[in-house]
Amino acid sequence: MNLQSPKIFWRSVLFSLLILLLLINCSSQEDEIPEKLRDLKNLTVYSANAKPEAIVSFQKVANYGTFEEILIGRIQDIGVDSSGRVFVVDMQKQSIYVFGADGAFITQLGREGKGPDEFSTIRSLQICKNRLYVYEPDQYQISVFTLDNLANKSSIFLAENRGDYQALGRSLPWINNLYVRNNATYLAGFIIHPDTQEFKPWQNVDYKILFYLLDETGRISSTKLFDVDQTHTVAGGLVDNIKVFFGSPMITMSSQNNIYVSDESEFFVKVYNPNGVYMRAFHYQHPQIPLTQESIKNGGIANTHFRPDFLLKNIKSIDLPQYWPVITDMKIDDLDRLWIATTAEDMSIYEWWVLEETGELITKFEWPRDEPIEVVLNGNIYTRKTDDETGLQQIVKYRFEINE
Repeated sequence: MNLQSPKIFWRSVLFSLLILLLLINCSSQEDEIPEKLRDLKNLTVYSANAKPEAIVSFQKVANYGTFEEILIGRIQDIGVDSSGRVFVVDMQKQSIYVFGADGAFITQLGREGKGPDEFSTIRSLQICKNRLYVYEPDQYQISVFTLDNLANKSSIFLAENRGDYQALGRSLPWINNLYVRNNATYLAGFIIHPDTQEFKPWQNVDYKILFYLLDETGRISSTKLFDVDQTHTVAGGLVDNIKVFFGSPMITMSSQNNIYVSDESEFFVKVYNPNGVYMRAFHYQHPQIPLTQESIKNGGIANTHFRPDFLLKNIKSIDLPQYWPVITDMKIDDLDRLWIATTAEDMSIYEWWVLEETGELITKFEWPRDEPIEVVLNGNIYTRKTDDETGLQQIVKYRFEINE
């Protein structure tokens, strides 16, 4: 019988140990990937401990809608054009205030109503190339202004051919999300209502949002691209998404019309091409923060859609999720960098991640939860700030620099 030499024996043992460690490591990495993502193709997994390659600094440069000049009751949405003008939607007055790049007030567009030069309910405002788009869901239309003179308004009625699509039979025809693409077409998310409308107070209801493309005339021009789920709650006579607790998938588009869709329960983003075909995805192994009564009281409901005092009064009646949403916001800047806000253990702040299109980390920074970032454009961020005493709001502009 031939015996192995000691050298050969120990080489064999070391080789076996290396194989075992490799298998354990691979198994450990697989265990860290959520089960629902394991079969997803073209998925890139990043470590939550990834170190930023750069640091970012901010300098405050302007205010828009100072509390003394223009009294903005509650900001619904804002937009910024290439010249730096800022357009602010006042939800209470259904008007749009226009400010110069230096913060000086320029003019007001529209007022509440359903006649000429009036708005019923402005849900969103977007700027693309030389056009200002104002979406009014109650009128099923989008109003389009030229930015040269803020005139030549035209109205485009949306999804008039929705009756041709059986899946949209229960969409009312409410478009929950509308995104303007850089070729003057649209991505629209139709919210599908449950069969029954008999809901109990504080009942959670699962809704589904179906996404389609609309052409430049507002007609549906594609089959369904994808869908997302959203939890709504019967609160105060309304059935709405309490986003601060339940989160909501975030959607944004690149300059090439690629579509980014986030998952609120994980640090996970899917990427679709302009035609809605899945391309790739990325995932960070990010910790989930327990949603507790104490964390709520420590500032977790700042700037919620619902009044904080109303939610605190009824908090025990809400069937809350176990964890806070991981991703709370997602923006994309003019260089197609993703800016993603995540829930932190410190309830007074969000931790923002700036990522390449691929999902690779560029930098991180902390930002006050009560001053949310609304727009990132041309080396500036535009935030929404609320006066603690009066509740009045304004936009604050900061210049930022990312230095490696």
